[in-house]
Formats: sequence, structure tokens, C-alpha cells
Amino acid sequence: MNPATRPAPTSGATPVSRATWREVLAADPEAVASQAPEWVDALAPRGYTDATRLYALPGGRRGVLPLVARRRLGVPVSEESWPYGWAYGGLLVEGGELTEADCRIVLSDLAQRPAVLRSVVPNPLQGKVWSAAADSLGLPLQRVRYRSQVVDLEPGFDEIWEKRYKRQARNSVRKAEKFELEVRREDGAAASLPGRGISIFADLYAQSVDRWAEHRGQPLVIARRLAAHRDRAGQVAAVAKALGENCVVWSVLQEGRPVAVNVVLQRGRHALGWMCAMDTELARTTLATYLLHSVAIKDACEHGVRWFHMGESDSGSGPEHFKAYFGAFPVDYEVLRFERLPLSRTEKGLRVAYGKAGEATSAAKAKVAELRARRAGGPAATPEVADEPAAGKPDRAEPAAEKPASVKSGAEKPAAVKPAAAKPAAARPSVVEPAAPAAEKPGSGS
Repeated sequence: MNPATRPAPTSGATPVSRATWREVLAADPEAVASQAPEWVDALAPRGYTDATRLYALPGGRRGVLPLVARRRLGVPVSEESWPYGWAYGGLLVEGGELTEADCRIVLSDLAQRPAVLRSVVPNPLQGKVWSAAADSLGLPLQRVRYRSQVVDLEPGFDEIWEKRYKRQARNSVRKAEKFELEVRREDGAAASLPGRGISIFADLYAQSVDRWAEHRGQPLVIARRLAAHRDRAGQVAAVAKALGENCVVWSVLQEGRPVAVNVVLQRGRHALGWMCAMDTELARTTLATYLLHSVAIKDACEHGVRWFHMGESDSGSGPEHFKAYFGAFPVDYEVLRFERLPLSRTEKGLRVAYGKAGEATSAAKAKVAELRARRAGGPAATPEVADEPAAGKPDRAEPAAEKPASVKSGAEKPAAVKPAAAKPAAARPSVVEPAAPAAEKPGSGS
């Protein structure tokens, strides 16, 4: 539609037609896959409704804020862009140049909304603009600080490999290539077929749940019930169904055994490493996670992506160092939350208590193992190293209190194990891209 003839939007208007939403999405070169209208379709089965808002911005531009709402007994509980664990939201802007003035309009509107919680999880690369707008308004809001790791793909893969990858990453990828690994790249439709990427994710995630429960000293039945309630596999299946070719599922298998899977949301200039799961022992032996991230980065380069988002990690943590091996640099940003009840403070208190309980459980298990070893006359057992970083950072996959490293992009740093018994394979692993039959309905597991 000609901008001179279309009707001016009412600032903060809702609902927003899908046609208008897609027009603004297409006109924003910085849009990410999780800002598409189909993202709401993936959230709908979890009780969320579309509350997306349309804004009139300076210069006659339109802005669309993807937003979902939840109500309980008629009470507006939340309006979020997006809920925790559902990637990045924030404002879509015609022309793609987000300004402080744009963000002030949105934040002023959200501040007046009736829901108990209203929040914006922005693209980390736009975080400074949102934070500056919040500073200038002086509104009473909560800021939750995070650190993401992002790879700049502008130089192209060859230069990134030679000059941005650390030697550790290059050597580990080369070692992984010596194993007989099958690497699959599947879009959302193909990955939804039986035995393909979504099924692999579900199997590996289930293994991770049991492993985390053992580490925390949590009863297995409780851990599995919590995991079933969160239904991460169903979440991935719903997104694969909704996004189709913009949801890329990478998986690695060794002799038919699933080793690791990485779900990447890819659109335009941005690729988001969203969720990942692995068989820890196989991943450490084969170094498959290095290979998996490397092929995803190369593929993004070949599709014209500028920024590869590897997800959030604690500053100075092992996951952050792992991502730096691929040339990722840290980006600090804030999630902005308006709260009518002290939700952030309560959540922080629960995370601290949960962390202390986990530490106490681990210490008790280590002490018991030491006493048993002494009674048996042997050396004390070496405590198992947890495969999850410190709680409190959103990896867009798991809530802060139970965030496992192996369910986020690049979260786990496998040990550099030399594959002494590996069978030499071809110089490069096979990459299989099966096409989904037209008659199949993708994402039926959601």
C-alpha cells in the first residue's frame, strides 16, 4: 500500500491484522524469525492470545510490537514480547532504524496497560536503544540484565574460520570430521517427520532431564513431571510447524545414534541459535558440538545472514568461553518489565534459594561418595562436574532456575578428547537435506 494513501494507525491499536503485521515485518531489515506472526501460532496452545499492538511512529512510519497476553479468571495477568524462553521480541519498524523516540512511545503505552506483568525482550543488538529510552522516561520498571554472544558474519565464512575462530575450535572441528558422523540439515517440515530432527531433540532432551535430576539430587519422577509440564519438545515442534523453512534443525548422528541437535531460527540478517540438546558422553568423545555449531555458522553465511546469535551465558563462564572460540563477542542488554507485583524480586529469591539447595545437595552427595570410598579402602571419588552454568540467565530455552547448558545454543564446552579409536571418514561429513513429502503435516507433535 502507498504510504501516502494508507490510513494512519492509531498508536497502541490492537488487534493488528496479519496483513499489516507482515507488511511491517517485510519492511524491517532487522526483523528476526521470532517476530513473525506465526510465532503467536506456536504460543497459542499454551494459553496465550494475540495482543500485538500497532503504533504511529515519527516520520509517518508504522511500528508493530508482537505481544501475547494471558488472562486468569478474567484478570489480565501478562502482556509479553515475548514470554521467557521464547526468543526475542521487541518493536518492528518500517525502515528498520529503531530510535529512542520509537521505544519511548511503546514503553509509555505498556506502562499504562492493566496487566500485572508487561515486558519486552529485545534483540540484544537493539538493547542499548531500549535502555536509553527507559532512562529518559524515568518510569518505574524492573531491568533484568543479560549477556548474549553474537558472531558477526560480514567477513564471510572463510575469513571467520581463519581469523575469528580460535585454534581450539578449528582443531576440534577437524577432529570431529574424522568420525563417521552424519550431519543433517532439515527445515521445520522435514524435521517434523518421524525419526527426524524433532524426534531426536525429544529423545536427547529426555536424557538431559534425567542427568540434571541426578546432579541436583531431585527425585526422578518429579523431574520428569516438571519436564512434561514444560514440554520443550512440544515447544520446538510447534515452532517447526509454524515457521517452516525459517526453522532450521541441525542434527548429528554417529552410526545411527543421535549425538546432538541444534535448532536455529533463521530469517534475513539474523540467525538465532535457539535450542540445543545432546548426548553428553558421545558429544565429548566425538566433539560433535563443535562441528554442529560450525556448519550452522557456515550455512548462515551462505544464506546472507549478518548476525549469528549464540544465546545467553554468564560473564566469564565456560559457555561464554566456548562461544568465543567461534568468534562470538559479548552483548549486554536488559529485559524491561513493568510489574504491579514484585515478580522479579520474588523470582530472584527463588533462584538464589534453588541454587543454594542445589549446592547443598551436590556437597552432600560428594561427602557421601567420599565416605563410601574411604570405607572401601579406595581413593575418594572425583565429583561429577555439572553440565549446567550458573542460574539466572535466559538462554531462550530454559527458565533461569533450571537452565541446563546442554539445552541452549553452545552452552556446553565438550572436553577436547582425541579420537584414538575413530574410524577415518571422508574429508567432510555428509550433510543430508531430506525433503518433507507434501502430504505430511509437519509439527503434528505440537
